[in-house]
Amino acid sequence: MGYQGAFQQSAASVGSPAMDMTKHAHIRVQQRGVNRVVLDCLLAYGHHEPDHKGCQIVTFDSKAMDDLARYESRELKTKASDSAHLYAVVDSDGVIVTTGHRFRRIPRDLSLSSYRPGRSRSPKALHAKSVNFQH
Repeated sequence: MGYQGAFQQSAASVGSPAMDMTKHAHIRVQQRGVNRVVLDCLLAYGHHEPDHKGCQIVTFDSKAMDDLARYESRELKTKASDSAHLYAVVDSDGVIVTTGHRFRRIPRDLSLSSYRPGRSRSPKALHAKSVNFQH
């Protein structure tokens, strides 16, 4: 839905919808201590970005946090800002596949151009010396 569709929701409805999630996602929510109300806010206001595998990764960005602060209570905004590194993977039907907390950056450039010689994402390859082989 994204934060564009969240404007039509009332403040009371964010914590109430029954979320469809896989059994795996339900287990991960419990294991990782994800607050269900914050997860609802993430789905309502978060930034949706394709993962290039048929799903979408939903994360909090600065615009999502601003919208959350504008339309929701201060208590809910505080809970969400404590979980700013929360993410959810949602399939094309809107079912939550998994959730978790980000500890690393999400790779954005998945194009084949990043695999051309001299365009490696690895820091070692950027600073490695070139080797000339003599035949």
